[in-house]
Amino acid sequence: MKCIVGMSGGVDSSVSALLMKQKGFDTIGCTFKMFDSAGSCRAVDDAKQVAEFLGIRHETIDCRNDFKKYVMDYFVDSYGSGTTPNPCVMCNKFLKFKYLDEIRERHGADLMATGHYARTIMPAVGGEMELHRAQDSSRDQSYFLYALDQTILSRLMFPLGEYNKPHVRKIAEENGIHVAQKSDSQDICFIPDNDYISFLRQHSADGFREGNITDSSGAILGRHRGIVYYTVGQRKGLGLSDGPFFVQKIDVDRNEIIVSRQKDNPQETIIYLRNVNFINGEFLGDCKVQVRLCGKKLSAGVAKNSDGYFVRLHDLEFGIAPGQSCVFFDNSRVIGGGVMV
Repeated sequence: MKCIVGMSGGVDSSVSALLMKQKGFDTIGCTFKMFDSAGSCRAVDDAKQVAEFLGIRHETIDCRNDFKKYVMDYFVDSYGSGTTPNPCVMCNKFLKFKYLDEIRERHGADLMATGHYARTIMPAVGGEMELHRAQDSSRDQSYFLYALDQTILSRLMFPLGEYNKPHVRKIAEENGIHVAQKSDSQDICFIPDNDYISFLRQHSADGFREGNITDSSGAILGRHRGIVYYTVGQRKGLGLSDGPFFVQKIDVDRNEIIVSRQKDNPQETIIYLRNVNFINGEFLGDCKVQVRLCGKKLSAGVAKNSDGYFVRLHDLEFGIAPGQSCVFFDNSRVIGGGVMV
């Protein structure tokens, strides 16, 4: 059997390629050239070197145009419209796995694999593939994968789903893989040093106009530096006295940041969603939801009306950020999710 492995040049994807080869697959490594930077070039070189060391074929795919369209432009436009982007979700949905599947088909491969910490499980013969959280919850990346569908999941493996990071590094060291101790990639791969403000300044002037910080009644409390510096739920860096204050809303049309004290802030019970995806068919009912990558699981119910899907939280939650993802879980299984509005 043949398998295409996405290789980023890091230890996780390198060990994934090793494990697939050890399972007996005719393994082909594939690395995406997504943007121009010294770090991106090093990643491609590292992936090629690992592939050569493992004795597997490797190819590099230039997808810079699509990465700019679906990830970088989306990132800039989101901040300019007062929402908080989730670039990893967009990359996985519109770019990474789409390209991997096209390459799999071109090579006549049976499967594809990546170094994500997650699991795919086939519960029964004839059933649909399920997406589950990784065994190591501290490394779990299933939150970023909720938008995948059966076309992708039915052909996808996550070799690291049962491992933790120290074990993965140990496997790399024991097998002589030179990136065994390479640092993890930064949160936003295309932004050096995670300095997203400098990136936004280079790519757009939107969102940098100064404006008023007000309370919900419209009273002016101070001035803001530009809406790109703020996100819903933020409480640091507001420059206001008599706090603490929290960002309640970003009004792009009026170029205003609306804040309130937490005790006065209307906490969320209803979350409206767009671009909802269900992995194993439509689900309506009680489950757990996660509204940010490092957020706790919240008890909730998924429902639908004439306007679309929404989530009703069983407990109050503060700081729901439009543009981020709300992901639904049934224990370890990912039910699906959508973008919060």
